[in-house]
Amino acid sequence: MLEMNLQKFANSRVGAENLTLSKILTDVADGSTTYDTPVAILKKLIKIGVKNKSSMEPQPADDLTVDMYYEDGDITLDIDITDLTEDEKAIIFGQTMVAGVRSPNPAVDERPYFCVSWKSKKRNLKYKYYKILKVMFSEPDEDFATKDGPVKPQTDKISGTGIQRLSDGLRKRIADADSSTWEAATGTGWFTSGDITPDVVAPTVTTDPADAEANVVGTANVVWTFSKAIQPALMTAANFFLMKADGTAAPGVLSINSLNTIVTLDPTDAMTAAAAYVAVATMNVKDMSGNALAATSITNFTIAA
Repeated sequence: MLEMNLQKFANSRVGAENLTLSKILTDVADGSTTYDTPVAILKKLIKIGVKNKSSMEPQPADDLTVDMYYEDGDITLDIDITDLTEDEKAIIFGQTMVAGVRSPNPAVDERPYFCVSWKSKKRNLKYKYYKILKVMFSEPDEDFATKDGPVKPQTDKISGTGIQRLSDGLRKRIADADSSTWEAATGTGWFTSGDITPDVVAPTVTTDPADAEANVVGTANVVWTFSKAIQPALMTAANFFLMKADGTAAPGVLSINSLNTIVTLDPTDAMTAAAAYVAVATMNVKDMSGNALAATSITNFTIAA
């Protein structure tokens, strides 16, 4: 029972850290969005509130609800922070600093957009990662209180609105280190640039024996070598198999290397001399980002006489 409870709560969020802002330099419709070098605001984040202004409306017909219309809207972002220096505020609100003095001037200030990134630790010590891709902040109200009894820290709170990017219509990204398609590079690169580019490239594969190869040794293994790591759970007999050209199955033992890039099928019995064989890796094979093989890999070869 204790083990079940630990598993049940393993993904609960228990923290917020690494607040990072990346100023948008360009955002071109049907083009691309570019960002300036990220600025980390470390050891200051207290809380982030994210409100998604989505709408959902029913479509009635014949006294029934027959469909639902859903539309994503803008995102409200409220950030509680221990304190912001005036230099940081000048960056966030598009203002200038002269001799240590910030002087907001609506006539010349140009309020920038930012990508806002942070991460949240979970009970299992892994993280969820968040990006709101295009946010403009408003200068907040400020409260000041005289000391009255025990010292009470006075904090800052900034609010922003996240809108969709012109380049692709996206508003946010969320990554989870517990995902079956998680790649470590996602976490290490989350705060080094304004945005990440998800991997959408299909893996490629080469085989040994090669297609149309002749005089293959009857005791040879079949080896598939992938251009990138694949999901090891997909290394199954349904996705990797060997058979004679007439369709007769040739069973074997599957294994995968430590990098998850090489799958080996070791036939249970020696292959028949002078017989033709077919090795198959199906399109159900996927890389760690969920990209499948572009086509089923079919390799024909012939055993030596």
